Amino acid sequence: MTKFFSYFRLSRATPTPLFYALLFAALPLNGCNSFTINISIPSAVLALLPSPVPTSAAQYRAYGDSITAGATLTGSERPYPAFVAEFEAATYSDNAISGDQSCDVPTRQIFPNEDSPTLLTHPMYTLLIGTNDVAAKGAGPYETVFILCHQATISWLAVPAEYKVFANGSGVTTTGTGALDSSNNWNAWTTGEPGATVSFTITTNQFGPIYAWPRIIDGNSGTYTYSVDGLVVGSASMETAPNIATRNGSSSSLGFLRLPSIAPGTHVVTFTQTSAGGGGVSVVGIGTPTKRIGDVLPTVLVGTIPYQEPGSTCDASDGPCEKYIEDIETDVDLFSNDGLNVRLFDTRKFMFGTGIEMNDSVHPNEFGQFELSHAVEASW
Repeated sequence: MTKFFSYFRLSRATPTPLFYALLFAALPLNGCNSFTINISIPSAVLALLPSPVPTSAAQYRAYGDSITAGATLTGSERPYPAFVAEFEAATYSDNAISGDQSCDVPTRQIFPNEDSPTLLTHPMYTLLIGTNDVAAKGAGPYETVFILCHQATISWLAVPAEYKVFANGSGVTTTGTGALDSSNNWNAWTTGEPGATVSFTITTNQFGPIYAWPRIIDGNSGTYTYSVDGLVVGSASMETAPNIATRNGSSSSLGFLRLPSIAPGTHVVTFTQTSAGGGGVSVVGIGTPTKRIGDVLPTVLVGTIPYQEPGSTCDASDGPCEKYIEDIETDVDLFSNDGLNVRLFDTRKFMFGTGIEMNDSVHPNEFGQFELSHAVEASW
């Protein structure tokens, strides 16, 4: 009972018939351990929900996999983003795709939707990803790939366009052979010969790091160095080891570099191809996380991998999932400490993978989704 009343206190919306049905389902009935209630949510209640809108216009935008997409729900049943939108009276867009992994999110969800947040819109985001990375790749070497795409996604959504310098915008100079790759809305400058460069000029207002978003591509052996004001600070490859190779078919994604902190002022970040041939570095842009006084930044709420039913990959005794959760928590701390509006929502404090919460071993039913929405609300 305490658990159900805690949901009532957290909710900012009028309790729905679902809430009351689950509340009474939790009560003992003449000594019976269980009984069945058929729930029919009136159309008048559903009409109160903010309607989904195109990504570029939505105030709240959800990214993730089948859990966020609401796989196994039927009819008028809703995934957690719909509940969150109701609680916050916000328009929303659920961009999640079933089966997606961390590296699928930029490739299949963010860039196809041309989602580039601004100071004017300062949207709210949720990112709940990792279940399929654990299932498909396990803990170990692939975690580095998961982390790279996870950090790229979080930072891209958390840094507004006004703090970025895009490869197809002003403040960019190039030398040598190269071309703009506009496929999938990447708009990335790609070098085409050894020694070719792409340089970005950026002005920062306080001491802090500079972020960069190069692409990562399976089978592209291109290598490059990156420098700040003429001083080489690192080198990298276009190909990850192990490869991205998601089970939904992504072989390229958005990468991430966090360059060393530097004094405020105007700086030039240069990427130089060091490999032979035409497979050079491909850079979408750079940016800074240092906030200017008075600006309202986008907010990114990042979820832990939810519990699954006992005996499943991510149940209460799951070592591999716990490893990925540690990675997720570390990423949130990194960007939060850099000053961005990035926070953790802990699904495991609200949804426990029990029979009453699940449609199958992995996917929550509507009640489980309701619980996930309160994990988001607790961090909103």
